[in-house]
Amino acid sequence: MIQSGTVSGINLVGTRLQNGKYVIENELGRGGFGVTYRAMHRSLNQVVVIKTLRWPTNDAENDQQLQKFQAEARRLAQCQHPHIVNVTDFFIEAERPYLVMDFIPGQPLSELIFPNRPLQEDLALQYIRQIASALQTVHAQGLLHRDVKPQNIMVNQGNAILIDFGIARELVSGQTQTHTNLVSEGYAPLEQYLPKARRSAASDVYGLAATLYSAVTGQVPVASVVRSHHPLTPPRQVNATLSPSTEQAILQGMALQLTERPQSIATWLMLLPAANKRGLQPPTTQATQVVAPGSPSGYVSGQDDFQTGAKEKQQQKRQGPGVIKTFFSLMLLGLIAGSGFLGYRVYIAVRQAVSNVRDKTEDFEVSMPEIRLPEVSQPEPEETLAEESSTPTEVLPDPTTAESAPPTPVATSPRLILKDSGNPNTATPGNGSIVPVPGFAPGTAATAVVNRLGEPTRQSVSPSATTAVYELDPNRATVAYIYNAAGDTIQQAEAVFAPSYDRLIMRTALAGMLNGQSTREIEGGLEQVRTGQANQFPFEHNGLTGSIERNDNGFIHIHVR
Repeated sequence: MIQSGTVSGINLVGTRLQNGKYVIENELGRGGFGVTYRAMHRSLNQVVVIKTLRWPTNDAENDQQLQKFQAEARRLAQCQHPHIVNVTDFFIEAERPYLVMDFIPGQPLSELIFPNRPLQEDLALQYIRQIASALQTVHAQGLLHRDVKPQNIMVNQGNAILIDFGIARELVSGQTQTHTNLVSEGYAPLEQYLPKARRSAASDVYGLAATLYSAVTGQVPVASVVRSHHPLTPPRQVNATLSPSTEQAILQGMALQLTERPQSIATWLMLLPAANKRGLQPPTTQATQVVAPGSPSGYVSGQDDFQTGAKEKQQQKRQGPGVIKTFFSLMLLGLIAGSGFLGYRVYIAVRQAVSNVRDKTEDFEVSMPEIRLPEVSQPEPEETLAEESSTPTEVLPDPTTAESAPPTPVATSPRLILKDSGNPNTATPGNGSIVPVPGFAPGTAATAVVNRLGEPTRQSVSPSATTAVYELDPNRATVAYIYNAAGDTIQQAEAVFAPSYDRLIMRTALAGMLNGQSTREIEGGLEQVRTGQANQFPFEHNGLTGSIERNDNGFIHIHVR
């Protein structure tokens, strides 16, 4: 097992980099192919974040991983925005690349809202608008983030910062391109589960809308890949205080079909309640707006002038009724003070003055022009995803290749690794944290598993097969993969869950093991075994065979060949 603070068996905690300029203090987390550390910039006595690679065991893949890592650094450097983490340095030392970023104090949004701790709607919308503004800058640079989720948003003192561009990709208009299979269950749109799909800003719209769903419900939304059989619970059924307009924005942004979603962040923002009506703070966007030459920092040309003129007009409008009241008072005084000719002249003069004031004040009206965020235009799609009910021809390939070859048939089935796993005496209900359990189907390249899960907890190699076991949530959720003799393609996929484990995560793992093509019957079988209505449910589907059963330890075991 790889210990905390190590990368491919090398402990980097305490390492001095760049002749002592940086000192790594402790590990913060691991992503798809990188490890993130807290470090100290000694010269500035400043805390920074340093990210480096988890080198694959196959040296031949090092160059490819290095290119991906450098691409991430370039993406981040291109996207300068107050709500995007700032890159401060990049270097290679001892043949290992390092990316240095600002340290963002605070905590991930996921730690604030899970489990079942929804934010107030106004605060949730404030954070989402800030991240939306950041994503517009990302899209303006021709990029997609593709991993918008609460875990990738840092929150501190009312500010939300978008981090981790590890699976961002270029946004090539109107082209169908190969996607990697790095997805975040609950936040990834359907097209990210497919090997080839048209790239669109609408993919990030889905992730942002799903993040808002979590922020106002405190729950992870149903994964898109299983929503045909398990519909998304409308957010107002979870949080009855939510406004109907916010709910509709969430549901439209999470439309399963890419073409049915708003095609840009700006379009989706128009569905949300107006910020000024809900008393929200507008997102900070100075870094992406044109600044007038010679103006102080933060001054946006024309904006302050407009606001000042509007205030003057409003003040003049408020003064109008006061003047009218004054002249009416004079008129009454004139009537009371005397009669006859003098009183009549006063009355005529006052009436004429009042008439003039009305003529001058009735046109005082402030016209507020509509202010819209810049929209990233998207061409009409040349190719769209197939309807959800149709069967995709390719799902979850090797991210380094365009297509994956089908698995080579074998004479005998591999043995089951996890059939007897699980110890009910030490099983725990968990601490409320959400641990994703991705499933990979037979025929998937081994590199896809390594890129997503990293080094296995334990591994064995024989002339006929290679076995890799990942204890993702010890004694609660474990997956195992058996590869072919060459060690490059999955032959058999397994997963075992404690009976109390989250059923949505079980379903998502099962769907992944079936190439994203699960059926209502198979998922019904999982529910029967999970609830104790059945002990076993065998199945065959699209050339794959498998079984869902409750083992002798009471744990739920799934295998697919």
